[in-house]
Formats: sequence, structure tokens, C-alpha cells
Amino acid sequence: MKFIAALFVLTLLIGIVMNGSAPPDSEPAQTQSRTENDRINTSETRLPERSAPISRPRTAALGRLPGSFAGTQVDGRLRADAAGKLIIDAEIRRVFDYFLASIGEEPLETSVNRLRRYIGVQLPAPAAGHATQLLSQYLDYKRQLLMLEQQHMQQADIDAMRNRLHAVQQLRAGIFDNRVHQTFFGLDEAADRFMLERLAIRHDPSLDASGKGAALDRLRNNLPAELQDPMAAQMQVQLREQTRALAASGGNPTDLRQLRQQLVGNAAAARLEQLDAKRQAWQARVTAYREEKLRIERSRGLGQADKRAAISRLATERFTEHERQRLQAAEQLVAAERG
Repeated sequence: MKFIAALFVLTLLIGIVMNGSAPPDSEPAQTQSRTENDRINTSETRLPERSAPISRPRTAALGRLPGSFAGTQVDGRLRADAAGKLIIDAEIRRVFDYFLASIGEEPLETSVNRLRRYIGVQLPAPAAGHATQLLSQYLDYKRQLLMLEQQHMQQADIDAMRNRLHAVQQLRAGIFDNRVHQTFFGLDEAADRFMLERLAIRHDPSLDASGKGAALDRLRNNLPAELQDPMAAQMQVQLREQTRALAASGGNPTDLRQLRQQLVGNAAAARLEQLDAKRQAWQARVTAYREEKLRIERSRGLGQADKRAAISRLATERFTEHERQRLQAAEQLVAAERG
């Protein structure tokens, strides 16, 4: 209920600014992780999060910022080309979100007026006018998005999530031209579609684990290059969590293989099995070495110098130079575990 109330208040505030209640030149006063369903909820209904500081000069146009902005600098940048036209890139949205992150600490109109002034300082006239127009569209989009999200409340039903995502895409397409739409939101929409389709694959009763893995492989291959690593990282986090839960419940190797296929795909599951095999083989070699080393250390017919020489020969015979560095670390880890 508190979240809905906050959305309503923010909608009213954005409406006030859009209706021009304050003059634009008035003096301004600035990670686990979500679940799959949360990722597919067009997260812009939340207040924008302030990004880590970027090393970029501040300007007097920022004026006096709210306290939480202390130690930060404007995230993103505004650029114009040689003809003075605005360069459309994703950093424009980052600039907008940086300034709008002050909502809740000060009146929205103050934040928006500060952003307008910043635009005027950073850009020449033609580009500044275009950026100001985009800001008006962005504020209108935020206002309508809040209302849309109240109409499409989060549900676990995949069809409902698809409808919500489609509605948000249609909203963006109706407010922004195609170039701005894709620049501002293209990667977000691709990530949302990926997570939604991944969820649908996992819950498809017509597919076994291998079939789900194959479908997920095809889905991953179609991801934009910029999303390959972030999506893989998300999937690995979820896999680690569910692998621990599976181990705690007594899952067997077949269960683990099927879990991996459904969460990261057949190709990644195969790579993980190969990695498991290499780890097991390495551990077996280390265990055999330690047993032989212990036999040498307990030998009564050898002096200390002979024992050291025998252990050194043993390590050289059984491991490469690079492996011997790993061997030392492995032995230190075993010693630490045994306390």
C-alpha cells in the first residue's frame, strides 16, 4: 500500500511540473538480486537510483544539491555534434535519471528546473532545445508509466507479464520516436524479453530438461552482445543459489545436470560438467600426492634432508611448474581447513 501511495504522489508531482506550475528558469535549490519476476516489471516505476560517481567536472548550474548528492558528480553527459545538434545516446537518459533521483528530498519542480538549467549550460541552443523537449517527453512517459503499472500489477502469470511488457513498449513507442525509443530502452527491453522467455521455457511442461536447455541456448545466442555477460552473470548467481539448495536436499549428479540445463542451457551445463571433471581429477592427484608425501615424512630410514629431497622429487614428477604453484595453495587450504 505504501508503494502505491508513493506512486500516486509522484504521479501528481510530475503532472504539476508538466503543466508548468513553475517557470523553467526559476533558481534551483541532486545488485542478490531481483527475482525473475521483478526483472520483468519495467523497473522505471521506482525512483531512479543514483549511479556511482563519474569523474567529470561539476558546473555552477547544479546549484545547491540535496544532502544525499554529496560526493557525487553528474552521471552521463550531454553532447552536441559540430552542427550544434543533440547527439542521441543512452547517456542522456542517465543524466535525466541522475537529476530526478532527488525526488523525495525536494520538490520535483526543483529537480526538473535544475535539470533544465544544466541542459542550457551544457549544450548550444539547437541541442539544448531538443534535450529540453526530450525531458518533457521523459517526464510524460514517467507519469504515464506510473499509471500503467497500477493497471498491470505484478502477477506470476507469464501471459500477464507479457501483456505488461507489451503495454510498456507501446507506451514508449507512442511518446518517443523510434531512434530515441531504441537508444533509451532497447537494451532494457531485450533483457526483459530474455528473462520472460527464459521463465516461460523453464515452466514449459512439454519440454524435458534437455529440451529446455536447447531452447535456452537458442535464446542466449540471440541476445545483443552488450547483454551476454550481464545475463550470464545473473544466471550464474541463480544457479549457485539453487545448486546449494539442491545439495542440501540430497540431489544427485543427474539432478544437478538437469538443474543446470534448465537454468543456463545445455552448452553451459556441458562446460560446467567438464570443469567438475577437471576439478575432481585435480583433487584426486592432490590427495594421492599428499598420501605419498605423508608416507615419506613418516619414513624412519630417511633423514630430514633426504625427506625434503624426496618430497621435492615427488612434486616435480607428478606436477608441472604451474601446477606446483596451485599445489602449494591447495595444501595451504587443506591446512587452514584442518585448523
